[in-house]
Amino acid sequence: MMYRFCFLLLFVAYLVTGQSILVSGQNGLPHKTIQQGSTLPGKLAAKLWEARADSSTDAFLRNYWNKEENYFNYGSKGSKTDFHYWPQAHALDLLVDEFNRTADTTLYRFFHDWKKGVPLKNGGSFSNRYIDDMEWNALAMLRAYRITGDEGFSLAAAGLWEEIKSGWNDHAGGGIMWEKEDKHGKNACSNGPAALLATRLFRLNHNPADLEWAKKIYNWQRRTLFDSTTGAVWDNIKEKEGSLTINRKWIFTYNQGTFLGAATELFELTGDSAYLEDAILAADYTLKYLVTPDGLLKSEGNGDGGLFKGIFVRYLLRLTLNHALPPENKKQYTDFLLFNANTLWSKGTRRSDLLYGSSWNTPPGETADLTVALSGAMLLESLAVLEKEGYLRASETNNWPEWSGNPLFPGWYADPEAIIYGDRYWIYPTFSAEYEKQVRFDCFSSPDLVHWEKHENILDTADVRWARRAMWAPGVLEKDGKYYLFFAANDVHEGETGGIGVSVADRPEGPYRDLTGKPLINQIINGAQPIDQFVFRDTDGSYYMIYGGWRHCNVVRLNDTFTGLVPLPGGDLFREMTPEGYVEGPVMFRRNGKYYFMWSEGGWTGPNYKVAYAISGNMFGPWKRIGTILQQNRDVATGAGHHSVVNIPGTDEWYIIYHRRPLSETSAHHRVTCIDRMEFDDKGFILPVEITFEGVTSRSLDR
Repeated sequence: MMYRFCFLLLFVAYLVTGQSILVSGQNGLPHKTIQQGSTLPGKLAAKLWEARADSSTDAFLRNYWNKEENYFNYGSKGSKTDFHYWPQAHALDLLVDEFNRTADTTLYRFFHDWKKGVPLKNGGSFSNRYIDDMEWNALAMLRAYRITGDEGFSLAAAGLWEEIKSGWNDHAGGGIMWEKEDKHGKNACSNGPAALLATRLFRLNHNPADLEWAKKIYNWQRRTLFDSTTGAVWDNIKEKEGSLTINRKWIFTYNQGTFLGAATELFELTGDSAYLEDAILAADYTLKYLVTPDGLLKSEGNGDGGLFKGIFVRYLLRLTLNHALPPENKKQYTDFLLFNANTLWSKGTRRSDLLYGSSWNTPPGETADLTVALSGAMLLESLAVLEKEGYLRASETNNWPEWSGNPLFPGWYADPEAIIYGDRYWIYPTFSAEYEKQVRFDCFSSPDLVHWEKHENILDTADVRWARRAMWAPGVLEKDGKYYLFFAANDVHEGETGGIGVSVADRPEGPYRDLTGKPLINQIINGAQPIDQFVFRDTDGSYYMIYGGWRHCNVVRLNDTFTGLVPLPGGDLFREMTPEGYVEGPVMFRRNGKYYFMWSEGGWTGPNYKVAYAISGNMFGPWKRIGTILQQNRDVATGAGHHSVVNIPGTDEWYIIYHRRPLSETSAHHRVTCIDRMEFDDKGFILPVEITFEGVTSRSLDR
């Protein structure tokens, strides 16, 4: 960190003075001179705001950290060493921001020292008379826990959450109190952060009660302190002698920020677009009414008010980065943040010590309050993130990527089989419901992976007389101008009618008709339940079907008409090829002359469902398990598995299409179809897939 700090001081000196500076190389490398008026070296120019944010955080620590008592002083350079509880949370948040962007492990000591020093200065614990102050600190500690794994943070946050929930009462129709001793006063600043905290706890622990708390608090605030016409968030409501009074005159940026932040989080967790609409409305109100005539966020003074703008910026950034935000809003918010940051850097910053003014177009006095410094540093950090994520460049060109979002389309759908027919992508999933209701298939098509069209009821039990329930896991292909859909039905057990069937159609969207009038495979062979069939065409033109549930996998060879089986090489009709860990859902493809065999592991009803794979030079193996490449992310979704893959013809672009269970759902049947990129390293191994909310960007097949 010291080398980075020294380099950044030199870099900042260049930005301040415009004079040539001599930059010493690391480990004896030659010096490099940046001349006055010259263009910054490519990497520096591309990371202008990242460098500014790094220097800002380093200066923040130098100006405010009390290394003797392990907390942040209220005044810069020791001018005020008194302890203020609630800004400590935002100072910790700032360091977490820096770590998340830079992975600078030297920050660990500040995390741990903060955890020791702050409760000591607060009277021996994190508890406080002001409930919102506890909420800020709980939010920051949860973020620190995710980085450090230090359970001291998570346990402290959990303890505060119990205190915070006790602040709910029925006065004014509900809501969390602002101050423990005033049960009749409910403030926006104690409810917006509480809803945020509940969503973060839900992401961490997956306790449905936390999500219900988040919704309850948010709904109360929306109903009571939010103007759904303008987007204003009113500051408080008080009940006195049976009369309720809402303070509609006090409208502060931080209340706008936490309200839209909670709305953004709830949108991500539930997919309910009403939350996103609320967030946009609250953001737009702020950008219209809480700014100067030229569009700069107004000063809200020193003291507590000095921190308000930084809190708004934090949650506006979160909204801006959401994949579902329309491009015009992305540009508006990005440009707004950039204008404010440019103004702060050029007019509101004293460069000698990187202190900021409470008005972002005016430099500070001799010293600056901790709250004011935090707002400025948080703004610079937001620009660093926008720069790193490519938003500044996108705003310059007004070229915003269009994202598919996850799930790809509404409804409960699982076991997706994806394929390219002509110039469209097609997905054939299982209709995810109780077995007795699984009596039909729908499919979906898209020209670009973003816009999907639903084709309903392409095959159902009325067309397959032997099928009565549990129609699962389509496998599809085209041959000689006909489209084939293989499927399983009836959840067959020994001695029952059911198993794997095949249907045919003249078009990808059907309608499909039963090809054989009976199951193609009905028996339990080698312990494999006849389900989850995947049809694979090998290089010699032969078609093979790989299938099996109950932890066993078989391969068979199909005849030319797909109406029966023919012997495999070697003469056997069924051959088991069950790799270690296999449960169900086989998939096979070829890449660079190698065969890739993939499958699902774990129970489909639980969170630990996942996908593993093996590689071989032969389609029959041997198959040695290499590792897991798709699994749950407790911040995004659980039960990620039963997938298929698509390769863009003529390229090495690959996509994985799979199902997963939203965090907000507990039903085993609530599975949704999603997509993410699948990539390989230079040795051909599949890289672990990062499951996302945003999905993939638009990709048409005509380029």
